[in-house]
Amino acid sequence: MTIGEMIRQGFHYARTCRSLWLFGFFVGIASGGSGGGSGRGAGSGGGAGAAGFPFAVSSTDFLPVLLVIIGVVVILGVVVMLMHFVSEGALIEGIVKAREGGRMTTGDGFRAGWTHWGVLLRIALIYFAMVAGSLLLLAAPVVLAIRASGGIGATAVALGIPAIIVAVPWLITLYLVQAFAARIAVIENRRAIDAIRKARLFLHGRLMHGLKLIVATFVGTVAIGLLAAAVMLPVVLLLVALVPVLNVGPVIAIGCMVVFPVIYVLVAMLGTFRSSVWTIGYVTEVTT
Repeated sequence: MTIGEMIRQGFHYARTCRSLWLFGFFVGIASGGSGGGSGRGAGSGGGAGAAGFPFAVSSTDFLPVLLVIIGVVVILGVVVMLMHFVSEGALIEGIVKAREGGRMTTGDGFRAGWTHWGVLLRIALIYFAMVAGSLLLLAAPVVLAIRASGGIGATAVALGIPAIIVAVPWLITLYLVQAFAARIAVIENRRAIDAIRKARLFLHGRLMHGLKLIVATFVGTVAIGLLAAAVMLPVVLLLVALVPVLNVGPVIAIGCMVVFPVIYVLVAMLGTFRSSVWTIGYVTEVTT
């Protein structure tokens, strides 16, 4: 398959498989972190208390409130993480079924995703451990050279350049193995280690195919980003123009009712597209 064909098919499933949009939404937001925003919100609350606002929290009550906030954030983080892996499994099975002419409902997607979320989590943890271990191993000689010379000297540079040359293709390879292992685990119902081993064997002779999938995913993501800008810019300009007429409050309410559904659809399509490209890329290679 060419990169153009991968992108075209990915967009086709992202547009037509609307029952998978909920799962695509959670996959689409996976790269974004909500912890930073929550942290800033907690900091703002503390400032309000210090300034003596009417609903300020006393110092004796601050710790329980902080613990509640932290607990809520942790619970939300766990739910989002769980939904990410459930959604990834649902998308993989949903796209495979769509390619075969079938259709997966949202309920079917939850059942499929719940079946496979554990193995997808284990694959992700193994991938993270391998990336972290590889970076530590490659960076250790450079760090030791810097500490020995008291700065970035010729030795550190001489060690750092080969480390970068080795790190880039190795990390790309690990990413490809992880992406294919996830498809193998779900489609073929394999355990994590078994799926990783088969993904490593599958990648032999198909490195260029994996690079094409990376490019297709990147180009499609940029295209959806440009589409989002094209859709959102007129809406934002219209809302700004309505402020003198309707005041800020009603405009914010209208904006929420209009903007949030648009954002949901675009993020859902993005997540569905990205997962579809990799699933299509694996299935077409296996079946041809």
